[in-house]
Amino acid sequence: MRTEQLRIRNIVAGTAALVLLAGCGTGGGTTGTPTNAPQPTSTSAGNSGGAPKVSNPLDLAAVEAAPCNAVTAAQLTAYGLPGVSGSVNTGAPGPACQWSGTFTAAEMSLGMVVLPSGTSLDSIYAKKDKYPVFEERPAIQGYPVAVALIVDQRKEGNCEVVVGASDARAITFTFLSDEKSKYFADPCAGVTEFANLAITTIKAGAK
Repeated sequence: MRTEQLRIRNIVAGTAALVLLAGCGTGGGTTGTPTNAPQPTSTSAGNSGGAPKVSNPLDLAAVEAAPCNAVTAAQLTAYGLPGVSGSVNTGAPGPACQWSGTFTAAEMSLGMVVLPSGTSLDSIYAKKDKYPVFEERPAIQGYPVAVALIVDQRKEGNCEVVVGASDARAITFTFLSDEKSKYFADPCAGVTEFANLAITTIKAGAK
């Protein structure tokens, strides 16, 4: 089996494990990229796990219907993946897309999964002590972000972030890279930059 297929399988398995570990709960969230905006700190009864509250929930209907429309061709080119198009990932636990660029000059691939209802950023926060790696990150355009890893592969050029799109829904963004990737040394920065692009498109209304 090709290396790329194995890496994609690892994305699916890792996200599925995250969902299982978080368990069913109330609330949710989406993932995104950090900005200079401060991380929200307020919580509510609906966020009993301690996740920041989302003031302006994202409408996920369009991206759930067509997950690969979460980023545009122009955004992919600017990010460093010219000519790469997304493919729907039917093995993921929710609507998902994979942008495979490992065998291009960029040597990186990304995945996005809209997590199923019952797995929110708050449900992940509630079990943060069970993750080998759990780190709060700066909010992306006002949407709270955390790194929650079942297996720490950051030194191998891989990272995943979970962003709260609302108090009830979440999105994960996964990044895989090889040594020649410009983000290999800091894959979490790479995945947050990509998530920021997707959040921008989702806010504008993915078509």
